[in-house]
Amino acid sequence: MNAKRKQRKSKEKIEQIPKDVVAYYLPSPNGAKKIYFTRDTILLMYHLIRLRYFSREMILDQYYILTGKELNNRTLYSFIGNSRMPLSHFEDNYRIGKTKFLYVPKYFADWLLDIIHEIPGLTELTKVTEFKGSHYSLKTNKMIGGKDGIRKIHLHDYHTRRLALKIGRRIVEQCTDLSPRELNITYFFPFNRKLISLVPDAVIFVRGQRYLIEYDRNTEPHFKLLGKIMGYFQMKYYRGDTIFFVFDNISEPKDNRLHVRIVNFIDNLYTVPFGDSGFSYYEKTQENNVTLFALPEVNALSQITEAIMHDIVIDERQENERLLEKCMTERIMPYDIVSAELVEEPDSPFSLILTYIDDYFDKEKMPLVKLNYGDVSNPDYFEKLYERYKDDYAMVGLVFSSEITKQYYNMPHNYFLMSLYIR
Repeated sequence: MNAKRKQRKSKEKIEQIPKDVVAYYLPSPNGAKKIYFTRDTILLMYHLIRLRYFSREMILDQYYILTGKELNNRTLYSFIGNSRMPLSHFEDNYRIGKTKFLYVPKYFADWLLDIIHEIPGLTELTKVTEFKGSHYSLKTNKMIGGKDGIRKIHLHDYHTRRLALKIGRRIVEQCTDLSPRELNITYFFPFNRKLISLVPDAVIFVRGQRYLIEYDRNTEPHFKLLGKIMGYFQMKYYRGDTIFFVFDNISEPKDNRLHVRIVNFIDNLYTVPFGDSGFSYYEKTQENNVTLFALPEVNALSQITEAIMHDIVIDERQENERLLEKCMTERIMPYDIVSAELVEEPDSPFSLILTYIDDYFDKEKMPLVKLNYGDVSNPDYFEKLYERYKDDYAMVGLVFSSEITKQYYNMPHNYFLMSLYIR
């Protein structure tokens, strides 16, 4: 009887090692407990160190960004425990509402940052930020795990992280031509006060290309927002960058038009002179080839995702062909469309030309130009289109994302410029 009991116990002690394991971690050097890691979960922990603090939802989004798969609860909860475990909870006073936050303890982070260099293929993925002189590296920012220096989790910072991760997740969901490893989406959120003036609220790297987010919760006066713009056109470091200004904590306009805070922000870019330069803030950004977006939070996720996707993967001709089919099969405007054709001229601003029946039963042609909702260059471009083509066409169609269902543009020359949210 005793022999059978011993045999049963010995079988129970046989370790069940998961497949694809590349390393194991001992929370206690002399203990028997082992925590196993695959390439995916090792990489997850590296990126969580970069986040510094995170909610359960953010962990799941980060894993999906890295793998295109969902992290199962059993694996996640096996990582959580005391300060010797891979993940540990902050105290309750760090909560925001009902949301709890976790961090990567230093003891585990030390082990992870040593072991990751021994796993083939993973070091290459970290080189997007880990290089000499990088503003975004673990070394520069002393990101070594733990919760030192985190006295409070601010709502502004939490919302910025949450949005950035949702953008990454959406890109992976929509990008069928590139794997998560090829996209190599990596984040940086500043906390080092020496760097705070050099970097925005969030930086997203996609295939090595840098995108910046400034998150506004309706707390800063407009002159401070213009002050942020100044850094982007004064420093060559930002030349060619794209910066997304996201406006949150604003009421929903009753007329469903772009919120007045965003309209005023864009107006100030065009009308406020920069010092004695004789140029507006907008004109100065153009000198440094900087692209600025001003987006209400309600449209930020879809439009930042689309802007990045158009940069890295979307084939223009395929998109134009899809638009062509939509124009012929759906009722996109209050006129009957007779025909639609692609514009083949490479220098033309137009993608398609529609032939439609107007109010007088005459055939008219209307060219379509694709634009990014939120791009602050749009008001300038609207005027240029009007002046250039008002004598050539009865109307020009401006094609924006079909994801826009709130806060539409209040269009100038709306008898000539027709907004079509069909892209």
